[in-house]
Amino acid sequence: MNALIIQTKTDLNRSLFRSKPFIFFSLGMPVGFYLLFTKVFNMGVPEEYLAVFYKDSMIQMATYSVMISSLFSFSMTLIEDRKQGVKQFLRLSPLPERSYYLSKILTQFLINTLLLVVIFIVGHFVNGVQMDFGAWVFSALWILYGCLPIVALATIVSLVKDPNTASVLNNMILMPLAIISGLWWPIDMFPEIVQKMATGLPTYYAAQGAKQLAAGQLPDSKGILIIFIYFVGIMVLSIYLNGRKEEIKR
Repeated sequence: MNALIIQTKTDLNRSLFRSKPFIFFSLGMPVGFYLLFTKVFNMGVPEEYLAVFYKDSMIQMATYSVMISSLFSFSMTLIEDRKQGVKQFLRLSPLPERSYYLSKILTQFLINTLLLVVIFIVGHFVNGVQMDFGAWVFSALWILYGCLPIVALATIVSLVKDPNTASVLNNMILMPLAIISGLWWPIDMFPEIVQKMATGLPTYYAAQGAKQLAAGQLPDSKGILIIFIYFVGIMVLSIYLNGRKEEIKR
């Protein structure tokens, strides 16, 4: 347990205090976009709809922030560890390999939770977003659940050897996924075919479910199922690809 705590604290320190790109992309950019959308691009929003607009935009940007962190931070940490020979070192140490992965998942969970807290604080104090305590908590938990497929996807991206290639790959995945999922603009603005694509994506339901919880409703059962299927499917693929990679090394 002590080894797990030490490893988690080390990973947190690396991600939060030593990585300036992490601070900019995972936190600064979503907060900046949120303020930009709600303070500059709010023209034409009816006065009576502003409160909903502020709340929905906050949830969309909170989901986007967790997506960035889950994909970039998690994949880059795994790549960096592999380059530094951390896993080889672990095999020679008494620390079980499962503790290594457990600390990584725990660290990512803590980072994502911190990001949600920061963006929710900005939404509350800057735009006056009001929700019951339970709605804040369950919306945050739902976003964490909704982004599990992205965490799983990061384990596949981490198989790429070059960090620069992984960064390009992450951008190619993240930007279209965020836009099609309606995290930047409502999907009603897009053509019908794009709207249909959105309803097949877990990240769409990550934001939609959180909005429903924030409005005192339960998330769609379809969303729960789609997120779960994506997560399990991507994890199975990741385990298979990791196994193949280990076989090729031998």
